[in-house]
Amino acid sequence: MKIAFLMYSFIPQMGGAQIFAYNLINQLSADNHEIHLYLPYKLYLQFTKVQNVNNYKVIPILRHEYFTAKYWPGLIRMRLKLAQKIQQYDVWQVIGTYPAGWVAKDLAKIVPVILRSHGDDIQKDAKLEYGMGLNPYIDKKISKTLSKMTHLVALTESVKKCYQEYNIPETKITEISNGVSLERFNRKVDSNILRKKYGIKNNQIFILTVGRYHIKKGYEYIPEAARFLKENGISFKWVIVGKGVSILHSNLLERQVSDLVILKEEIGLNNSYGPNNSFNVPNDSLIQLYKSADLFVMPSIIETFGMVLIEAMAAGLPIITTNAPGCRDVVSNNYNGILVAPKNSEALGKGILKVINNPNLKKSLIENGKNSVIKYDWGNIAREYEHLYHHAINKKN
Repeated sequence: MKIAFLMYSFIPQMGGAQIFAYNLINQLSADNHEIHLYLPYKLYLQFTKVQNVNNYKVIPILRHEYFTAKYWPGLIRMRLKLAQKIQQYDVWQVIGTYPAGWVAKDLAKIVPVILRSHGDDIQKDAKLEYGMGLNPYIDKKISKTLSKMTHLVALTESVKKCYQEYNIPETKITEISNGVSLERFNRKVDSNILRKKYGIKNNQIFILTVGRYHIKKGYEYIPEAARFLKENGISFKWVIVGKGVSILHSNLLERQVSDLVILKEEIGLNNSYGPNNSFNVPNDSLIQLYKSADLFVMPSIIETFGMVLIEAMAAGLPIITTNAPGCRDVVSNNYNGILVAPKNSEALGKGILKVINNPNLKKSLIENGKNSVIKYDWGNIAREYEHLYHHAINKKN
């Protein structure tokens, strides 16, 4: 197939949607599909500066795409229609309802357009001030965009419900998860190297949390949870890796656990390369960190999926996360992880204690997690997208 991807955010920006798209594009390219990736001009320059692409084509949309999408979206729509007329793509894969989906919606009249939301474009939480749709002006655009798409991809059942709240029929929605490279996570690592690097003693429990700082991630509940563990006599070090996590430092000092919680700004692309000179995302350093830890904790308040959860499963880590949208779609309580109440430090701490104090439970969580994660391998996820593309193309014809 000849597939066009359209995004307004991509590598080297490191978020779930960017990592997803990058890995899916590389997998589809490896499966001999012709891929053209359309990016805003500045992002096109940023990406091509750090990545020499030789297995797919990267194309700038225009210039000033964000401004144009807001005030003159017709110009970008003309640009995309011209690209379709010249290139004759079989299908367009659009990531993000606004602005990418907004400028691409008219393409659906002439070619199948598959939309995969990235989270804050369709999820809304007024208390967290989270979600583009909290702006009524943008919410109308989102609603109109969703109705025009050929088909919608939902990462989880929670995302599917968000689509349905915009009155999208169930027949127009297909649930396809994020993916993970099981081969890379199956490699053996020397955990002593990472433990030594972070000053973690052999008798200490190594707790890991991965993800950029955002109010929806629930990181504010970690300092008190760490204090709870300390007061219960647990010897541990908790490493939090993600862009912006240093904001937690004063909170850790206040709870007197700054010596037990290590804040590490995100581990970027660095020099971890895969086939065709592509970046390995996540990179080898982060995988080594996963595989050196004892427990994985994700205290999120709301997620679309939580890619780090399947990465933790692939690394063989028992998971403690929250009974929140996105998290509970991936983790089944007491099967492949522990679900605790969100926004509750004590519940988070008790969930961690439950795993630490029950070796048999920990073992079963790890085993069930490894079994659960098989379906998320990138090869399987790419085949689901291929099937959806063929279905949309046949229906259009």
